[in-house]
Amino acid sequence: MNFDIPDNVLSLQKKIRLFVEELCIPAEDKYDYETGRMPDSVVEPLRREAKARGLWTPHLPESEGGLGLDMVGTALVFSELGRSFIAPYVCNCDAPDEGNMHLLHLAANEEQKNLIYHPLRKGEIRTGFAMTEPAPGAGADPQSLQTNAEKKGDKYVINGRKWYCTGANGAKYLIVMAKVGGSFRRTTMFLVPTNAKGYTMVREIGVLGSHGPGGHCELLFEDVEVPENMILGRVGEGFRLSQERLGPARLTHCMRWIGLARRAMETARTYALEREVFGSKLSDHEGIQWMFAESALEIEQGFMLTLKAAHQLREGADARHIISMAKWAVSETLCKAIDRAIQITGSLGFSRDLKLELLYRDARAARIADGPSEVHKMVIARNLMNGKVQF
Repeated sequence: MNFDIPDNVLSLQKKIRLFVEELCIPAEDKYDYETGRMPDSVVEPLRREAKARGLWTPHLPESEGGLGLDMVGTALVFSELGRSFIAPYVCNCDAPDEGNMHLLHLAANEEQKNLIYHPLRKGEIRTGFAMTEPAPGAGADPQSLQTNAEKKGDKYVINGRKWYCTGANGAKYLIVMAKVGGSFRRTTMFLVPTNAKGYTMVREIGVLGSHGPGGHCELLFEDVEVPENMILGRVGEGFRLSQERLGPARLTHCMRWIGLARRAMETARTYALEREVFGSKLSDHEGIQWMFAESALEIEQGFMLTLKAAHQLREGADARHIISMAKWAVSETLCKAIDRAIQITGSLGFSRDLKLELLYRDARAARIADGPSEVHKMVIARNLMNGKVQF
């Protein structure tokens, strides 16, 4: 594997670090704990500044307004953006829109790109990805999908419920996974405008962490009519396309989480170097040093797994196994790093004076979203047992 970093990527990495440190992290002080999100009056000027500095959609091709990074370059840049919980959205590369851009770039036709993809990459609209359902519907097991579409003339009529659809509140379009004619094998992705008759955003679900720009929502589809030209790809390609989206999206989550884990430990280090207890600096105590050493090792391991997976995607190889490893490892590392940082900083870390308590609540979702740790362990073990991969 070649991890030589081009000079332009190193330069961009420095620009991102400066932008995050100077503007994004200080802006986090405006976080609204009542609504669980950042005020638009704070975020929108930062988005304009990101565009002005040439930091907008770094993951997209230059021909489409991006910076043309490959997956390894994206890993380096996203790990810098991930140091702030608002910076990915500010630079228009946060979930779910970043994953949706990737999918639309691959699978949308020109009409669909003009309608959804191009406004999305420009930051003019937001989107959601509606796959997960309330029990007994699809979650970690996609084969339990309940939402169904029936063909009627030149339209499809969708009925079903979706659950925990991130970003749906205020989104202009949703990518909706549904069976066709009750057939799991004919599962298809539909592009559904949120002003469609029969569509209801039932509620934003109250959650442990932040709501983000569009919350995490429960959705209802009652006889929602979708024309044939709003099918993404072809009928029956839903699960193939979902893997095209979810694999890279899991990895870009890892990239951002690495940055957040680093920031947590850096916050703890600053505190430990200044705080005096029992006649010496907190950083001089062996038990505290071990916490830093353990997190440093875990973060580096997670980053190396992430880079290896990024390299495999860049080379066009099947990266599903290593992505499962990275997703499991990095999500667990993130939670442990922030937990240790709070332990080191004590009551200050538990308070809102530092952002660690907010990062801690947000981080807990990492071990559930895009496949819980237990499912990724199962996938890894099955691949080893059936000989698809070797130790």
